[in-house]
Amino acid sequence: MNLGLDQKVALITAASRGLGRATAEALVAEGANIVALARSASDLAALEAENPSRCTAMPADLLDPMTAERAVDCAIRAYGRLDIVVVNTPGPPPMKPLEATDEDFVRAFDTTFYPAVRLIRAAAKHLCESKSGRIVIVSSTSVKGPKDFLSLSAAARSALWAWAKSAAPALFEHGVTVNAVFAGPHATDRVRELGASPKAMGRPEDFGAIVASICGEATKFVTGTGYLIDGGEFKGL
Repeated sequence: MNLGLDQKVALITAASRGLGRATAEALVAEGANIVALARSASDLAALEAENPSRCTAMPADLLDPMTAERAVDCAIRAYGRLDIVVVNTPGPPPMKPLEATDEDFVRAFDTTFYPAVRLIRAAAKHLCESKSGRIVIVSSTSVKGPKDFLSLSAAARSALWAWAKSAAPALFEHGVTVNAVFAGPHATDRVRELGASPKAMGRPEDFGAIVASICGEATKFVTGTGYLIDGGEFKGL
């Protein structure tokens, strides 16, 4: 199936490893040009070396308030346009609800909520000019079914999704869609850091392929929608 992504330009954050890296590779495989942003310069250099004509590496920290504007500028300088933004922000540390302090919630929003909002705001003008812009937020099943040890993640990511859905109608007037993928356990460093040992884990490359499909031409009438990619972990309707 041709997703219609040939020569599209995508900006992917947290692109050096895990789900972000898998998404970057899937978009390149569909013919897109990408700006890959992450803190690990060495991992990004390897990704760029594997895709020299289609990948521009941008080592940077998304927690820096200036990074969002710089990342968008990087895409425009490198490729002259921006069509897709895949927003993947760091997850807060595990913590139970009644153990979390005000400062813990502030840090959670500083790492997970505000960087995503800044990036979408910075990219919005160019995505609207594209007339077929795509925004995909990489999120967590904790938004759909909160887990007590992921209370900070649930709070910050739920707020982000509420904000994004609120922005979706205005962006859709310009042909821009905003969707989210709620990831369950996948074989990534993040899952290992959380100490999780699920019975089954998804493959990052499959996750990347699903995100690429959401960025395709056939999804132009799909916006404000969240996709569960969790192997049936979430038991609600």
